[in-house]
Amino acid sequence: MVNAEQSLLATDGPAAALFQPGRIGRMQLRNRFVQAPIFTQFASTFGEVDDKLIEYHRARARGGVGLIITENTSIDWDVGRTVGHPIRIDHDRFIGGLSNLVDAVHGEGAKIAVQLHHTGRQNSQGNTEHNEPPIAPTAGITSAFGSSPRAIEAHEIPGLIDKYVQGARRAVAAGFDAIEFHGAHGYLLGQFLSPFTNKRTDQWGGSLENRARFALEVVRAVRAQVGPDFPLLYRLSVTEPYEGGLSLEDGLAFCQMLEPYVDALDVSAGNYDTAMVLLPMGAPGSLVNYAKAVKQRVSLPVIGVGRLTWLLEDMAAAIDNNELDFVALGRAGLADPDTVIKTKRGEPESVRRCIAVNECISRWMFNGKGTQCVINPTLGEERRAQLARRPAAVKQRVLVVGAGPAGCEAAILAAQRGHQVVLLERQERVGGQLHAWAAASPFKQEILNMITFYETELSKAGVEIRLNSVADEVVPAEWDQVLLATGTAPAAGAMDVVDMLADSALPDAPELIVYGETETAMYAAIWLAENQKRVTLVSPCDKVGVDSNDMQRDHLEAVLKQLGVSIALNGKQPEAGPVVMATTRQPSTAHAALERYLNVQAIGTRLRGGRMYEATQSGFWAAAKLGEL
Repeated sequence: MVNAEQSLLATDGPAAALFQPGRIGRMQLRNRFVQAPIFTQFASTFGEVDDKLIEYHRARARGGVGLIITENTSIDWDVGRTVGHPIRIDHDRFIGGLSNLVDAVHGEGAKIAVQLHHTGRQNSQGNTEHNEPPIAPTAGITSAFGSSPRAIEAHEIPGLIDKYVQGARRAVAAGFDAIEFHGAHGYLLGQFLSPFTNKRTDQWGGSLENRARFALEVVRAVRAQVGPDFPLLYRLSVTEPYEGGLSLEDGLAFCQMLEPYVDALDVSAGNYDTAMVLLPMGAPGSLVNYAKAVKQRVSLPVIGVGRLTWLLEDMAAAIDNNELDFVALGRAGLADPDTVIKTKRGEPESVRRCIAVNECISRWMFNGKGTQCVINPTLGEERRAQLARRPAAVKQRVLVVGAGPAGCEAAILAAQRGHQVVLLERQERVGGQLHAWAAASPFKQEILNMITFYETELSKAGVEIRLNSVADEVVPAEWDQVLLATGTAPAAGAMDVVDMLADSALPDAPELIVYGETETAMYAAIWLAENQKRVTLVSPCDKVGVDSNDMQRDHLEAVLKQLGVSIALNGKQPEAGPVVMATTRQPSTAHAALERYLNVQAIGTRLRGGRMYEATQSGFWAAAKLGEL
């Protein structure tokens, strides 16, 4: 239970400014936290609001944010929708579902804005309704999505503007509190503004004033539709950090052009040709200085974004100093919908803090799948998770063997549901393979924070933890349920690279070969190089990190290059010399004899293979079934 002193920590302490009411136009917000628009693909295949999408937003509203901004909501389903199935607002028949979403968010005390969106060139021809090419200010300038766009004809522009206007009309009818224009990340509004994507020679291209014309006409037309008092927000990439892209100075000047027509600016940078900029995996706060630069130019409220949950005290100071007005939670809101309320209670150690490996984006969203999170097994299953957390029908004695992510998830939920839980761990600390992933510098603070989270939650739930313990003498009959969460093991006869990393067991040799195709091999090479070893990473495949997502792989490859690590692909296993083996691990077979008992089950990567996502999912949902009739 949180005592009175703890409950005042956030609102009376150095982060107090974040919990003060805020205002955007006529819209009063309960605090300075905004749930940023994240494309979930939780809408139906045809873009309709359904229960899954509503429960996702309801959970984030219940978690304490002041404002929710919906994901990219399509005003042009035929050629302007994002790949997959976003929400749509291109017909009156969608007003009813959108209204249900609004009501759910309002019921939890938050406000909600709809984000009007058109992809422009950032689309593929195969994703358009009639197999047409995507449209753009200028033909032929392809994006990260690959299809060559056709140029928008001048006579089509009034119709495009009207699509935004009709979307706005429907947003008002559905009861939204505000409207946001998606002019960031390389979509249509930003394509007209950018000199890289707009080579037009008519009134819609050329000078900054001409390039800004389309966005300004859209905003003015929507303002005429919704009236002078309805809150309008504009999200923009204030710069595109590559040759020929939008300069910061032009972006700031555009913000000043917008100032008379909108009520707030939501500031980001980059587009999907520079995805690592807009979805940072490095140090927190890489984007917030752009928001601060905008704040120096305009008198409007400004929203900052970019892994800011790691910098809440700094962000509160920025608000106090009038450098910023609101803090957006993007991926952080996926990882833990209760981030705000836990912080307000003075329980920051209980926040599942986003580890920024971009599995949500690169593994799921980019592949047309509903967004998932490696550390939050309940994302997209919010209603089912509420049921899973109910007290168990039958209280049981539960033994969990292994305190990695799967074992911790299972033990925490089982104890929260009223079971008597004992957690056995052969090492002297909980966390399992997390200690190996925390050895190298990339994501070190994030993984260490995750270990602290598990330690905190295990203690709060009342789990009995027995460290330095093995399960060799476990008698299944003494337990109602035994969960084997022993993870994975190295190939027979090989040195365990995971143990090397977790124990910081640095080899003596000054020069080493890391042999393996896995992400663990990349981490091992990075750690060795950071410890002044000369390292060559040899993969038996045509790439490294085969079990990682594309963005994570690119990020780690850049770190390897920076450290001077050589990478050899399609290599053979060295026959001699100092070699660290880091090939694909196999599910553990420890205590295999126990699995013949009906009350013993394997969970986590021991059961499913895979990595952290599979571990957290399996651990949580296995515990959800314990003691059910």
